[in-house]
Amino acid sequence: MKISIFTSVLASILILSGCSSAPKSTWKKAGISQHDTHNAIQKCKYQIGIAKVNSEKENSLFSSCMESEGYRYTS
Repeated sequence: MKISIFTSVLASILILSGCSSAPKSTWKKAGISQHDTHNAIQKCKYQIGIAKVNSEKENSLFSSCMESEGYRYTS
């Protein structure tokens, strides 16, 4: 009896948590694989790291770098 109640509660939690998760926003470019996108992200991070810029400017530069490669940040 306890196992079936536990199983029911666990199944309910899993179902509800699956429904509540929002789509994840990512960098996308038409016709480009996830592997190539990952490589572009790492390339931009590397270039910013070499430039030794302020941490305040990193996000802005990263977005600019990805956009210059033709990527868009979408969900």
